[in-house]
Parts: sequence; structure tokens; C-alpha cells
Amino acid sequence: MSDHTHPPRRRHRGVAITTTLALGGAALFGAAAFASPAAAAPSGAAIDTVDYIEETYGVADSVVETVTFERFEWLLGQEGRFAFLVGGAADETTTASLATIDAAAKAAGVDQVFTFDPKLDGHSLDIRTTTNPDVAPLWTRVVANALSKDTQTPFDGTDDPYFFVYDKSHTEGGVEDRIVSALTAPVTSAQLADPAALAAYRTAVAGVFTAAGTLSESSQFAFTSSAVNAKHFKDYKGADAYGGPTILTDADSDWRVQTVTYPELVNLLESDGDFVLFFGGTWCHNTRAVLQHVNAEAVENDVEKVYFFDLRLDGASSNDLHIRDTGSEYADFYGDLVTKHLPNLVTQYVPKVSGQVDYYPGGDRGQALATAKKLQVPYVLEYERGRIVDGKAAPVVRQWIHDNGDGTYKEYMTEWWYVIDKPGRYTSPTDPGLANQLAFADEAIAALDTFFGDLGKDTTVDPTTPPTTPPATTPPATTPPTTPPTGEKPSDVLGTVAVSGDLRPGGTITVKGSGLAEGTSGFTVEIRSTPQTLGTVSTDASGAFTFTGKIPTSIPAGAHTIAVTIDGVTVASAAVTVQEAAAASQAGLADTGAGFVGPLTWAAIALLLAAAAVITIARVRSRSAA
Repeated sequence: MSDHTHPPRRRHRGVAITTTLALGGAALFGAAAFASPAAAAPSGAAIDTVDYIEETYGVADSVVETVTFERFEWLLGQEGRFAFLVGGAADETTTASLATIDAAAKAAGVDQVFTFDPKLDGHSLDIRTTTNPDVAPLWTRVVANALSKDTQTPFDGTDDPYFFVYDKSHTEGGVEDRIVSALTAPVTSAQLADPAALAAYRTAVAGVFTAAGTLSESSQFAFTSSAVNAKHFKDYKGADAYGGPTILTDADSDWRVQTVTYPELVNLLESDGDFVLFFGGTWCHNTRAVLQHVNAEAVENDVEKVYFFDLRLDGASSNDLHIRDTGSEYADFYGDLVTKHLPNLVTQYVPKVSGQVDYYPGGDRGQALATAKKLQVPYVLEYERGRIVDGKAAPVVRQWIHDNGDGTYKEYMTEWWYVIDKPGRYTSPTDPGLANQLAFADEAIAALDTFFGDLGKDTTVDPTTPPTTPPATTPPATTPPTTPPTGEKPSDVLGTVAVSGDLRPGGTITVKGSGLAEGTSGFTVEIRSTPQTLGTVSTDASGAFTFTGKIPTSIPAGAHTIAVTIDGVTVASAAVTVQEAAAASQAGLADTGAGFVGPLTWAAIALLLAAAAVITIARVRSRSAA
């Protein structure tokens, strides 16, 4: 039996009821793949929640609710009258005023005040002041489209409100007057320590609510369902083959999936308890594929909250705001978090082989680059801070991933239409590629059932140790369709690909794609004739990507093809010639055309390539100051 310890819990608010599903074949090697012998498990165990407002500001049972940038911008475009507090824990006015605002809201019968922190990391990345060209437009956009449309207290960079009531349809004298009532003068804790000043401030806050009249409310479900359905419809135009116009309906309104900001995620990872985390985004078609089922499993197993974090800090962009990418200026937000809090995470990517995230610890470019494991989305895991297995930190209790049985893993990236048995772009119901996709989708959903059914069990589960019994079956290989793809999905877009590097067995190559679907994940880079996967990639906002990987040592010399696929459909390819391994020392690197290269020269070239890789990976520009 492994030695395992757990930290004390601080709160238990939901009970996960253990369920059992008889699964066969590869489905058993999803969420339940990593179970190992341990002490007898109870029939059910508590899954915890965290009250971020109470832990951060000391206000219990608050009506104040955090919102991500994506939800904040969405709310500003909704009909209704909403109260907003702009600021976070690093802002003196927010920490000084939140308790008073909360008390005044309750006294006025207001059940919801939204707080948005413009410092996306909670400390330094302030969208109001940054000069980063990917981040600065966020604040410019919400000010231009919403917050500046006011007659008396517009956001104009001078005395901007920090607490206000907003109504997109409110006018004054026929002119847009969206900020109905507001406070603009900042306050500090020192000022409010004076009883008279505190009394005056309480009156001012109450006046904001009085002037606003009846306020509206908006739920997590209203936001999530709206965002998910709108993006699904935009991508697939409501075609029946892709699942029709909607994914989430009113039948899903018992909603347990709660979006969290980066500061909330850090707080949760540093809290004692047993939590369910879900990495994904409304922008991601693979996340949309399983979001409904994740929520349904939470409801069935009485899990009060599944904490949902988007690695794209604005909920959309694949530029610097996507912190899980090596190219992001803010990759340390991801790298530091994963390295510190998720040391026993397992992923489909293999660092230094098929992919990882390189980052400067703490964002300090004076330090050497570090490497973190790269997870794909969607990704669901059970987390328990302080958990120890065999003397090592193992806070990831279990995770939703397919074990290939050979020390490698496959993440559950499927599609909504396969989950509900629709054909997507496949035009023939007998196409073997469709059968493979439907089978993998079924396995993914069955594995979610197993994952949630096993939550909270007192078992020692170590995701870094492959199971001792190989899977009864292996996941079916993706087979290209026998007929051309059809449909409206943006990833149908055909592009081009260029290959360079050391074209020999075991050699490192660079694959650059362009002209593909913009901001789309799930592309696979393969070498053929017999397809072998080199890795997976996502395109940026221009539909381009750069991938570095190794040619398998088993590849014979001769003519081959580097292909880029998505869901088994080839969207770009390039012919390449792989040299004989023994002849490589005579031919030199494929791109140079050099003659004989001796051992010392090879070493020098290796150093130069390593330096070039670091330069390519690391952006030269420094982090923007807050």
C-alpha cells in the first residue's frame, strides 16, 4: 500500500455520491485508469467549495460575485441594470469598500454585485495601463463600446467610476446615459477608519443603489449557455450534422460549472480541500463537446461546483493572452502554476519530444527558461492540496484522460456532434473514420461518468504511474474519410505547410502552417505513408502555427509526406525526402547543403540550433508594467 496523506479540510458543502458503471475495453482506462490499492473507501466523500470573497476580503455570504473579462464584456451587452465594482485584491479602494458595498446591497435588497479585476493576474497585468499590443485593446474595446457611453460619469481616463450601476438601454434626454449612478472618488482603509467618514461613505454607497432603482440578476448559466450556443451556431450555422443550433438548453439550468478568474484559481490551488477543476473555454469546440455532460455529472453526483478556468484570459484570443503557449509573454502564469501546484499532472504531450510550455519563472527574463507540462483542453481533474503519495507531492488525485497502456496518454478531444451520434463532415455513415470518432466520443463520456463516480474516494491514485494491466483494446486510429469533407466548420479551411530541418530518422524538423482556420485547436501533425503522429498544434489569430518535433527513428529513408489533419481530415501537406541515417553525416543538415561535418562541428551546430530555438521561443520584449 502506498503511503498517502491528506491535508485537513476547511469546508464540505457538497457530497459526491459514488456511482458505478460497468464499462468494458478501453473506456476503463479513462478517469479510472490510475486507481491503485489503498485503504477501504467510504461510500461517498465530500467535494469542497471555496468562498473567494470571504477568504480574500473577509466578507462572509457576500452578494459580490467575481466575473472574468469574457463575462464582464458579455454583461455590458445584456439588457438589464447591473451593479459593478471594478478592482481586485491588489486595489486599495476595492479592499476598503467591498464590505460596505456588500452591506448596502443587502440592505437595499440587492442580491448580486459583480466585481471585475482589470489586473488579469491579480497583480501586474492591468488591461487599463498595459502597452502590450494583445492586451491593451481589451480595455479600449469595453470603454469604447460601453463604458464611455454616458453623459455624466463616462470612463474617460480621469475620474472614472469604480462602483457603478450600468444599463445599456438607459438614456437621458435622448442621449445614451448607460451609467445610472456611480461613485468616482477612491477611498482607503485609513480614511474609512474615521467613524464620521465611514458613515458618510455608507450613505454615498446607499445612494447609488437608491438612484438605480430595481437591479437585475444574471446567472452563470445565462452567460455560459449564451456564449456556448452563440459560438457553436457561428461555427456550424445550425447544421443538423453538427448537432443543430444549440448545445445547452433550459434543461441544463441546474448549472454547477463556475467560471473563475486567474486570482481565484490560484487561491483555490492554495486552499485545503478536495476540488474539481475543469480547464477549457467557450471558444473551444472540444470543450463545448463535453461541457453539458460535465455539468450533468456534477448534478448527478451532488458536486456543488466545478471550477472552470480558461487559459485564454479574455476567453477568446490565441495570442499573448493564451498563457498556456510558449510564445506568450505571460507563459509564466501557466508555467509557474503548473510546476508549483500540479507536479504529478500527466498529459498527452511529452516534454522535449512532442510539446511543452517554456517560460521564464516569475516572468523574469534574466532567468533561464523553464519547462512545464502542456495540457490540452478540455481537461478535468480532482485536486487536493498537500496530498502525498510515496513521499512525493501528488495533489492531482485523478484526471480524465485515456491511458494508451504504454506510458503515453491521449486527451479526450472530441466533438459535440460525435457525442450525440451525428456525422459532422462525414458523408457516409459506413465510413470507418466516423465509427472511430463515435467510439472515442462514447469512451470520453463513459470516462466522465467513472471520474465523477469515483470523486472523493479514499484511494491512492497516482497519475504518473501507468496501470499494471494494459487496456483490453487500444483507441482506434483516426482514419481519413473516404469522401471529401463538407459542412461549415472553420477547420475545413485548407492551408499550406512548409518543412525544414534535419530530415533523417531521429532528426528535428520545423513545420510551419498557414492559411488554416484561425484560432483553432486540435490540429495533428503526421508523417506518412503509414501515419505516425508527431504532435498537435493550435493556430493563431492569422491561421498559422509553428511546430518543432522529431522524425521517428523507425521511419525508412525515401519519399514521405508531412500532413496536417483535424478530425481525420487532411487540411495541408508537403512532400519530403528522408535521408538514410548513416548518410546524414555525409550530407549534413538538410537545409544547409554542407559537405562532411566532423564531430566537433556537429557539437557547434547543436549549440547554435539550441540558441536559435531559445531565441525563437522567447519573445524579446519585456513584460509590460502595470
